[in-house]
Amino acid sequence: MKEEENKAKNNDKIKDKKIKREEVKKEEKEETKKKFKEEEKKEEEHFKEPELPVLFVWFIGMLSGKSWEYLGLIMNPETKKANKDLKKVKITIDTIAFLYDQIKDDLNKEDYKRIESLLANLRMNYVEKLKES
Repeated sequence: MKEEENKAKNNDKIKDKKIKREEVKKEEKEETKKKFKEEEKKEEEHFKEPELPVLFVWFIGMLSGKSWEYLGLIMNPETKKANKDLKKVKITIDTIAFLYDQIKDDLNKEDYKRIESLLANLRMNYVEKLKES
């Protein structure tokens, strides 16, 4: 009889251990799901669409690069030559000025000053190149 009681107790202990293991596994799965959801949220936040002023500043940077290229002050990366095209310089400078006027109220101080300075430098160099030709 004692053996049967011992076996029953052992069986109960084994069942309890199995139940505890299953509970631990469920908890681990839930924690893993929570972590995965948190990581997904972080990734979504990381890949948010940039704000309009940020896009304008980026685009202005691209246009300014073309302006310097059209001024003949930097070489074209494709042709490896420096070519002057003052008509295109005027168009890019005017475009930068237009975009700047549209977003200047939404810019932070650093971007505001940088674009102001960029426009001044481009305009001065444009006038100098006009005098040369």
